[in-house]
Amino acid sequence: MAASIGSVVACLGVCLAPTTAMASSATYTVRAGDSLYEIAAKFHVTVRQLEQWNHLSSDVIHPGQVLVVSQGGANAVRSPSHSPSSSATTYVVKPGDSLWSISAKFHITMAQLEAWNGLTPSSAIHPGESLRVSGAGVTSASVQHGTAKSASLSSRGSSPASSNASLMQSALGFAVADYARNFLGDPYEWGAAGPSAFDCSGLIQYVYAHFYIQLPRTSYAQYDVGIPVSEGNLQPGDIVFFDTYGSGPSHDGIYIGNGQFINAASVSVEIDSLSDPYWASHYVGARRVIGETG
Repeated sequence: MAASIGSVVACLGVCLAPTTAMASSATYTVRAGDSLYEIAAKFHVTVRQLEQWNHLSSDVIHPGQVLVVSQGGANAVRSPSHSPSSSATTYVVKPGDSLWSISAKFHITMAQLEAWNGLTPSSAIHPGESLRVSGAGVTSASVQHGTAKSASLSSRGSSPASSNASLMQSALGFAVADYARNFLGDPYEWGAAGPSAFDCSGLIQYVYAHFYIQLPRTSYAQYDVGIPVSEGNLQPGDIVFFDTYGSGPSHDGIYIGNGQFINAASVSVEIDSLSDPYWASHYVGARRVIGETG
């Protein structure tokens, strides 16, 4: 599992400091070693969009395969001279956008985007909504708040290398949480592991497999992976566990921030709160599997 996680974190470096795709058309020819995740990062789109635009039923792609990488045609894929301008102050949300993908597109941090727009990691955004993507014109209090949050993230670790690794792991956690939202409302089915129905641990395994992190099948086995995380230090992408069927971690979900988590509950995939009396009374702990060997 260490090798899988390492490769994902290495890939994430492209997302944190993305270079503009050298393309003059809305298609891309797959090369040996490419993955959907890397191609999505290169063209500033989501994996979900690539799957939809190319009618893919899985993440498997092959060298020589031609993929559509923009919904709006050739002009939608920017050349280097038309990359998002650092002087731009607002951005209109498009279908398929997420806070994570917008922050990557404009080379800013999630913390800045949240602070400038009064958002949290779990805030919902909608097509047509206008978001501020630059500190220009933002009140000093908001800028200081965003700077403080960014500094808090970058201060983890004792060296630039460890700081960058922490930021990459954090960004991947946001991506995991964001991808899990795609399955909200899908039905719960005991023993199901996707893609149209899930039980609790099946959802966890399916979501993480999308990012090439292979996890065990059951919640009990998943509880033995990664490292323990206290409730006060939870980050998006962490796995939270509950003893809903007796002793032990019999249920789990993916933490998405702001005290909330996504889980396949008794009826469907839904968002619940750790502060809800039921979940609070059954909470047994959390594990972090991003960037950890376990």
